[in-house]
Amino acid sequence: MTILIGSFVLSSVSAKAETLDVKTFLPLFERNSIARKILNMNYSLTYKENQSGQMNSSKRNVHLVFDAERGTYREEVKYYDDPSNEDLYKFYVNMWNGEEFVTWVRPVSKESGVRSLGSGIYEYPGHATIYNQPFTETPSSVAFFTNMKAIAGRNPKLVDITRDTISIETKRNKFEFSKKTGALKKLDYYNSKMTIWKTYEFSNHVEHSEIWMPLQIMIIGRELDGSVWYTTEISIDPETLRILDEIDNPSIFKETLPAGCVVNDTIRKQSYIVTTADTLPNDVEALKKTLEKMLEQAQEQAEAVEKEAAEKKKK
Repeated sequence: MTILIGSFVLSSVSAKAETLDVKTFLPLFERNSIARKILNMNYSLTYKENQSGQMNSSKRNVHLVFDAERGTYREEVKYYDDPSNEDLYKFYVNMWNGEEFVTWVRPVSKESGVRSLGSGIYEYPGHATIYNQPFTETPSSVAFFTNMKAIAGRNPKLVDITRDTISIETKRNKFEFSKKTGALKKLDYYNSKMTIWKTYEFSNHVEHSEIWMPLQIMIIGRELDGSVWYTTEISIDPETLRILDEIDNPSIFKETLPAGCVVNDTIRKQSYIVTTADTLPNDVEALKKTLEKMLEQAQEQAEAVEKEAAEKKKK
């Protein structure tokens, strides 16, 4: 279903704005929402925070799979404390399968580690924590997509139609859509005093599965006095962007933690270190694949050791 919002608006411009029914524009929210869809994408994120007058920055490269209907998701995050040094980062897996939330972090570098990932990269098993609910119900990078589906129940009001935009307001938000395409251009979040505390600015839209997807997102967080507290710049890779009706790999929301990983299970109230036996699945085919992977990893480690030894001899 393609909405010809441009021609529709042109035919409505001659009418007075106060006579227009806001329900006429509610399809705009559907066109900018991923409700009932699966979002699979890679994106880079640069976060800048104002601390005592100085803007400190960090960088993340993220692969996200998000089931908007069920609220389940998996984030794989390469977190760089120093954006200029890509040889050292922390690798996070944040996963919510509807019953348990797992957050697993492990250091990765080119200098040291207990397991080789190949290409001179090493990692530690890291540590994981298991909770009965996620830190956030929705990853912040896609929160605006899911907020859209509840708009009809928030008494939306048409507040302005200009040459370029259509503005619709609720008690919590103000939305600005492009009159030409219907793509969401800006989203303001209000606090209890109707003051803006966070703004999303969207640009470089592409139409994907009849949904307007912004490839560039700027998030601006503000203090109570209106000053900027932080900014987040998100750049989505259009080559990896997919919007699906069904999960093509259901096991994406399961994780086998590696041997040596320290686990704090707050649901079962136990802490332990994963052993090789703990990581082996009961399914025979899955077990075979796991053993093959273990052998492959062992071979990589042996090759890495041999390479280092050969380089030392040359010196």
